[in-house]
Amino acid sequence: MVAFFEYFSANIGTILQYTMQHLRIGMLAVSGAIVIGIPLGLLISKVTGASKPFLGLASVMQAIPSLALMGFFIPIIGIGDKTAIIIIALYAILPILRNTYTGLTNTDPSIIEAARGIGMTEKQILFKVQLPLALPVIMAGIRVAAVNSMGTATIAAFIGGGGLGKQIYAGIQIIDTNMILSGAIPACLLALLMDFLFGLIEKSLVPVSLRVSSSVLNPDVIAKMKRRKKLVLSTAACALVFLIGSIVYDSIDWDSGDKITIGTTEYIEERIVSQMYAQIIEDRTDVEVELNNAMGASLVVWQALQNGDLDGVPNYTGSYYASILGLEIYPGMERDETYNNVVEELKKFDITAAGQLGPNNQYVFAVKPEFAEKYNLKTVSDLAPLAKDLVVGCSQSFYARENDGLMPVCEEYGMEFKDALTFGAAPMYIALENGDVDVIVTYRTDGLLQKYDLVFLEDDHNFFPPYVLFCMLRDDVVEKYPEVYDACMELQFAVTDEEMQSLNYRGAQNGDDPYTIARDFLLSKGLISE
Repeated sequence: MVAFFEYFSANIGTILQYTMQHLRIGMLAVSGAIVIGIPLGLLISKVTGASKPFLGLASVMQAIPSLALMGFFIPIIGIGDKTAIIIIALYAILPILRNTYTGLTNTDPSIIEAARGIGMTEKQILFKVQLPLALPVIMAGIRVAAVNSMGTATIAAFIGGGGLGKQIYAGIQIIDTNMILSGAIPACLLALLMDFLFGLIEKSLVPVSLRVSSSVLNPDVIAKMKRRKKLVLSTAACALVFLIGSIVYDSIDWDSGDKITIGTTEYIEERIVSQMYAQIIEDRTDVEVELNNAMGASLVVWQALQNGDLDGVPNYTGSYYASILGLEIYPGMERDETYNNVVEELKKFDITAAGQLGPNNQYVFAVKPEFAEKYNLKTVSDLAPLAKDLVVGCSQSFYARENDGLMPVCEEYGMEFKDALTFGAAPMYIALENGDVDVIVTYRTDGLLQKYDLVFLEDDHNFFPPYVLFCMLRDDVVEKYPEVYDACMELQFAVTDEEMQSLNYRGAQNGDDPYTIARDFLLSKGLISE
């Protein structure tokens, strides 16, 4: 626990920044859901036969996995907070819509008849009778939506948005409990805070006559409750103004200087490499580099690069060759051949390759040293006869890859595993350590290989293409800032496989910041100045 508080105090600035982003995302989503859900609930309560299709559609939206919604909206809207807010709002609509409809339709018919009897119009009945009586039920739905939205806001980290999800997901990748808790605990507290605040708003909005008995309805109590109502509603109005102001603020480009954005997934190696490119660009040019290192998958990054949400991306030649560009792979592919083919294909998308960094982060099968010694395992071919009795662990993306994933490599070697489990980067190693899997598919330069002292098996069929780290820049960026391209090219083959694994080890084992890791390396090589 002491270690957690030490970590929290050392990173309080970053955590507060992520907390404010998280709060903003969640509240904007809830506000959007309220604006849509309550009027729609009013509508379907008045239109005969409209409730079933609208409530059914809202239920379907609630049932769709968030990852699937991301895949649908990213090509249309792009990456970042705006996409996350829309997705979270869609999930928040159902409880608000359903509770609004339920509260309005369950009003005692005798009360409505009495209202009509004293000459009230339908509009007066709605706003002076039904809505006040339904407010407790409607507010209950809003409270549920607010709490759920604060928890769901962590998904923003998967699509290049902000919030505490960035802290949680980065911690999972390097098995850093303190980092995970520093994101999870504030997210939980924010959810509880939202429940408390919306509870106060509910008490302020619900009519006095519905909250206290007639025996205590004296002028002093009523005056006190009205003052509290004004205070709470004024605070809520200020919060609403703040949210609207934040939207306007984000829509304005306040930075008149030259700036580009480089994006990667949350994988520690890509975060370190992006820092290398960012620091050498800023050292050599007057261009400022903004990093977005919290994107869930390479395909998300690729889509963002195509859409112009990103200006540059470091990634792997093999990944782009086989999975993203869909080029045909074959055993024995050479490093330069792979890179040159990727370079030519990228030109069709108005993207320029800006040199290879050097490390070849190929997929490798890895096992514990004692397991390798017991069965005399040195190559994947040695593993093939044992596969039918073994459980393999790999990443979700590797399991699904059509050209260079688990199924194709098993077909190449004529092996079939007993079972295959998918994990994030770090949990896969824990599963191997605990005996939940017998073999894993990881990356040649992964720092966790060094941390867990694993043995990787030679790809003796040369099935996997080279996965050399390289940099991509949009053509319009190269045209506008040719000096940025020149700066990136200075990192051509600047890092060896062994050096990259050591840098990754610093991040995975020691928890060192990617900025510091990259800076120390570039300074040691004389590539940037103090």
